[in-house]
Amino acid sequence: MFSHYNQNNSSPTNEQKLLLQAALWQGEAAINSWQTWRKTVNIDDIDRESYRLLPLVYRNLSAHNVTDSHLGRLKGVYRRTWVENQVLFQEIASILDALKSAGIETMLLKDAALNLYYYQDYGLRTIENFDFLIRTKDVLNAIPLLEKLDWKIQGNIANPKIPFTHIVGFKKEPKQYLNLRWHLFGEGFNENAENQFWQSAILTQVNNLPVYVLSPTEQLLYTCGSGIFRNSVSPVRRLVDAAIAIYTYPDRINWHHLIELAENYRLLLPLKTQLIQLSEILNAPIPASILLELENLPVSQMEQEEYQVLTGEKTTILERLKMRYFQYLRISKNAQFNLIGFLHYLQYVWGLENLWEVPIQVTSRTIQRIGFKKT
Repeated sequence: MFSHYNQNNSSPTNEQKLLLQAALWQGEAAINSWQTWRKTVNIDDIDRESYRLLPLVYRNLSAHNVTDSHLGRLKGVYRRTWVENQVLFQEIASILDALKSAGIETMLLKDAALNLYYYQDYGLRTIENFDFLIRTKDVLNAIPLLEKLDWKIQGNIANPKIPFTHIVGFKKEPKQYLNLRWHLFGEGFNENAENQFWQSAILTQVNNLPVYVLSPTEQLLYTCGSGIFRNSVSPVRRLVDAAIAIYTYPDRINWHHLIELAENYRLLLPLKTQLIQLSEILNAPIPASILLELENLPVSQMEQEEYQVLTGEKTTILERLKMRYFQYLRISKNAQFNLIGFLHYLQYVWGLENLWEVPIQVTSRTIQRIGFKKT
C-alpha cells in the first residue's frame, strides 16, 4: 500500500506539504489544499507518512463540513488508530503502575506523550514505540520491573553511570518496542542534565496513574531536535508534531527560553530549520522577531560539524567515534573540536600508550569491520 519514502530527506515533498495544510490549516485554504492533493495523488498509493496524516485530515475536513467520497475512508483510518491506541495505553498504564509502586517517577516521551497531552485525541496520532524517561538513579531498579511484565531487554544491560549511555531498549510480542531513557539528548556525562526538564514538566494522568510530560516549550525543542541524531524521525512527523504543540498551547511557548535551550544543547541548527519550515509551509504562529533572532544567531563551528556527523550515516568506526567525541565535548560549553584533541581522546578511549598508535588502531579496526561485513 505504501510507496517508498526516503527518511533522510530534510523536507516534506510537495504532496506531503499539501496534506499537512489540509490537516492543519483553517477555512478555504485547508479545503483547497485537500482538493489539490486529491487531484495529484492516488490515495491507494500514498507513502507511510502521508497515511499517518489522514486522521488529522479527517478531523479538519469534518469540522469544515466538507462532503467528499474519501471521507468515509479517512474516518476508518481515524477509528482504527483510536482503537489501537486505546489498547496501547492500557499497556502503558500497567508499566506506569509498576514503576509507581516502586517509587519511580516517570515521564512519557514522544508518541504517547504527544497523543495524550498535545493531540488530545487517541485517534489522531499513531503510537509506534513506547518512550519513558526516568532518573539515572532509578534505571537499574526499573529494568527488572519491566522484565516481570514480559518486556525482553535488547542487548546488554546498560550501566547508567557509564558515559555515552542514555537508553536501553525492550521488546514484547507481538512487535511492541519500548525505550527506557535517562537522558533526553544523550548527555551521558552529566547525571543531572535533565533536572530543568523535570522541574518544568507537567503532571498529568493515564488511567488515574500520574505521569509527567514535557512542557510545551521543551516539547517543541525535543520535537525539533531529537530526531536529528539518527534521522529517526521523518520531516513530516517532526513538522506536524511541532505544529500541534504550538497550535494547542500557543500562549505557553516561551520563545526566548526555547532559543536559550537550543543554544545550551547546541540544537540551534535543527531548531532554525524546523521553525522556518513551520513558518513557510504552515504559516505557524511564530513571532517574526524570533525567526529573525534565530537567523542572526551565530552557529558555532562545533555545532555545524556535529550536525553533519549526527545527520550522516555514521558507517565507519571513525565517524562513530567522532560522534561520541562531540558528546564528550558537551561537558564543557567552551570546548571546541580540533584534530589533536580528537586523537588524544581516541588514545584515551583505546588505552594506547603513544599517540602515533591511534592511526594504526583506526586502520586495524576498519579492516576488521570490513572483514566482518563480508562474512
